[in-house]
Amino acid sequence: MSLSFPGGSDLELLEQMIRQAEDVMRGLADVQAGIRQVTGEGEGADGLVRVRADGRGEVTSVTLDPRVMRLDATALSAEVTKAIRAAQDAAKERTDELVAAAQSRVSGLAAPLDETFVRYRFDQLAQELDAGADAFGPRSANQHSADRHSGDLDQDAERAARIEAWLEDGQREIEAVTGHGRAADGRIKVVTTAYGQVREVVIEPRAMRLPSRTLAEELLLALRRAQQDAERQTRRMVGDALRELAPGESFGPDAVDEWFGGVLKPFERPD
Repeated sequence: MSLSFPGGSDLELLEQMIRQAEDVMRGLADVQAGIRQVTGEGEGADGLVRVRADGRGEVTSVTLDPRVMRLDATALSAEVTKAIRAAQDAAKERTDELVAAAQSRVSGLAAPLDETFVRYRFDQLAQELDAGADAFGPRSANQHSADRHSGDLDQDAERAARIEAWLEDGQREIEAVTGHGRAADGRIKVVTTAYGQVREVVIEPRAMRLPSRTLAEELLLALRRAQQDAERQTRRMVGDALRELAPGESFGPDAVDEWFGGVLKPFERPD
C-alpha cells in the first residue's frame, strides 16, 4: 500500500530529509574540524607567563620567561592561574561561536516533519492497524507480539523517566567533581573542574629553584594529571549511574563514552 500525505509525495519528503541530513552532517564535520583548529591564548605577569589552550579546553603549552622567576611562589601561582583561565576562556569563546553557527545553520532548515504531517500519518497508521486487527482472531500471534512490544515500551518509558531524573542530579554531582594533579615531586599542585577548567595552581617555594623551562613543563604535567583525574572520576560516576538505571545490563566503554559526552558541555567533551 502506498502512503501519501497532503502537499507532496513520499519520495519528495525522503529526498528533502536526505538533503537536510547531509547538510547537518556537513555542518557537524565542519564544526569538529574547526574546533580542532581552535587556539586560545592567555597571558599573566605582563606577558612573562604565556599559555595556549585548544578547542577542548586542554592546555597545550605553558611558557615562562626566566624573568618571571623573580616573583615569589604565591604571586607566580596567581599569574599562572590567570593565564590558564584566560587561554581556556578564549578557546571556549571561539568554540561557542562555531557551535552557535552550526546550530543556526541546522535551525534554519525547513522542517518536513511538522505537526500536521505527523498527526496525519499517525491517524492513517491507526486505521491500517485497525483494519489488520479485524482479519485475525481475538488473540492472534500479532496480538501477542503487540503485547510484548507494549511491555517493552512501558519498560523503556520507565527507564527514560529514571534517566531524566538522574540527568538533573547527575549534572550537579559532576559539577562538584574536582581533579587533582601533582608534579615536581609534589611541589606543584593543580585543581581543575570536571570540565577541565583550572581552579587553582599552587607552586611551592621549593619549586622556584627549578629552571623556568623545567617549571613550565612540570606545570603542564600537573595540569594534565588533574584533568585526567577529573575525567576518570566522571567516567566512573557515569558508569555507576548506567548500571543503577539499567540493572542487569552490560555497559561497555562505548556506552559510557556516549553518556560521558552527553552529560558534559560541548566545549569540555574529550575525543
